Amino acid sequence: MAIIHPKLSQLRLSPLNQRRVKPSAVEAMADDIEAHGLLQNLVAYEDDGLLWIFAGGRRYRALKILAKRKRIKSSDTFPVELRTKEEAIELSLAENFQREDMHPADSIRAFAALRDTGMDAEEIAARFGQAVSFVYKMLRLSALAPALIDLIAKDQLSLEAARALTLTDDHDQQTKVCKAANGHAHTIRRMLTTEKVDTTSGAFLFVGRDAYEAKGGTITIDLFSQGAEGFADDPELVRELAEEKLDALADEYRTIGWHEVRAALERPYDLYMKASMYPATREPTEAETERLAAIDAEIEAIAAAEGEDNERIDPLTDERDAITEGLRAFNREQVAVGGVALWVAHDGSLGKSFYRAKAEPKPKASHDGPIPLYGNSLFADLTRIKTRIVQEAIAADPALALDIVLDSLAGQLLHGAHSYQMALEVQAKAVATDVPDELMATSDVRSVEDMMATRFAAIPAEGRLEAIRTMTAEDKAALLAGLVAMTVDGTVFAGGSPGQRHHHFEQIARASGVDIASRWTAPIGLFDKMRRAAMIDLLREEVGAPSAENCATIKKKADLAVNVSERLPARWLPAPMRIGVFDRAEREPEDFDADMGEDGGEQEDMTDEELA
Repeated sequence: MAIIHPKLSQLRLSPLNQRRVKPSAVEAMADDIEAHGLLQNLVAYEDDGLLWIFAGGRRYRALKILAKRKRIKSSDTFPVELRTKEEAIELSLAENFQREDMHPADSIRAFAALRDTGMDAEEIAARFGQAVSFVYKMLRLSALAPALIDLIAKDQLSLEAARALTLTDDHDQQTKVCKAANGHAHTIRRMLTTEKVDTTSGAFLFVGRDAYEAKGGTITIDLFSQGAEGFADDPELVRELAEEKLDALADEYRTIGWHEVRAALERPYDLYMKASMYPATREPTEAETERLAAIDAEIEAIAAAEGEDNERIDPLTDERDAITEGLRAFNREQVAVGGVALWVAHDGSLGKSFYRAKAEPKPKASHDGPIPLYGNSLFADLTRIKTRIVQEAIAADPALALDIVLDSLAGQLLHGAHSYQMALEVQAKAVATDVPDELMATSDVRSVEDMMATRFAAIPAEGRLEAIRTMTAEDKAALLAGLVAMTVDGTVFAGGSPGQRHHHFEQIARASGVDIASRWTAPIGLFDKMRRAAMIDLLREEVGAPSAENCATIKKKADLAVNVSERLPARWLPAPMRIGVFDRAEREPEDFDADMGEDGGEQEDMTDEELA
């Protein structure tokens, strides 16, 4: 390690200098050197007769500026500390971290270069006084496509967006998504995680990281997170493991002898309708009575002598609580008529509810209770699609639209019906029929709201009445039909049950004459959203037991979904989408109020078998 004084003409900026993005304030440094001289030497290594500056790049650039200003000459000499080329990367990075903050792109490249020399994240962090998590994130960013790192260097791609792009290792996909999202971090993150499961989701927490990885599941770490959170790359595996764990827990209750046991990933939509059941309390045994009295006496003595907050009291209190809790349990009579519902809560814990099960025997012999074929949210989506198709038919039939309005008004004003019991509520509120794109992959049905916005875009907000009065009778009829259609609602919301309003909707759907099967066919996305057991049950009902048993051997759920889709008959529709599924026997108007509970919610529901 020696100090030499070469000419400025002998110096070059080393390609090993880890600061490649041009630093700021070089002009100001040139002014300072002109006024005070070079206060700190440069650091270089020798190669091919030239000296390559790898530490002190800003000072070297400032000297070149002074040469252009004719303040110094290329033949002037300057102090340079001579080092070996092998030391260049490490010393350059150390020198730059101690001075002006390096550009993120330079840091990314520098850490990658150190990793390539054999140093791991912990060694790099210790050597340069950085947090291991910071170094790890820089190394993750170094795996981005080189073109994207170049964009970071040009300040054309933010670090937030770059972190989001690390959710995939595919360089081509990184580049395409970055371009499609226009560099917006949240859009990139959403596009790259549509087929992944958040590791903070209830299902993943319920399964557990160890169990998931033990089955070969992989996780993509999210650089937005503070710890090791990210996304599970195999959502099907997460779901299968969660269902297996739920089934095992359900079997424990079946072994005890509960009359009905239901296990599903989502909370059952009809629990609110079932009478809750609570553990019975028994009298303590003689030994338990004596121990409780002894505990109370000991706690009282300690509190009197040493104070009520003495730590010796805590274990005694815990023992007392344990004995008391043991006095509460479901007895044989309760178990014989009771039901247990198990599901996965949002925090990953086991949701649990005990209720009095229905007395009638269950048709399925394979387990203790019928499991609805369609989950809550899927059931709601299917009825939304049905609503959209019926709305389309109403929008094309002005005469029917007028009849629907008259029926709703007459029902409320002449017969005392409530607005919420009608498929059309006379109020200015459009009914949303948005569903996931994968459920509409086989249909070209558009929302009536979109069609109306296009056809009647010329109607002004100011002077609307005058514009409507000048419309032709045909346009007025079309406007009426479209507006009425937008308010007709046959959706059975997640967690709800069909009621009088849905019966009224069925009447409207039948009057429209619409053929649901001609406007929508079941896409693969429908079966992807169903449980494995539900698909097998569906196949057994629609095609027969041999076909169901054959498909039950298919291991991958995605393959099972394809097989079920191909085996179902042409023009098959899920039960919630069939016209007439929510029909009820006609009743007198005065019976309407009998449907209502104290909170105004509909009490009647259809059986699980009818919904399936």
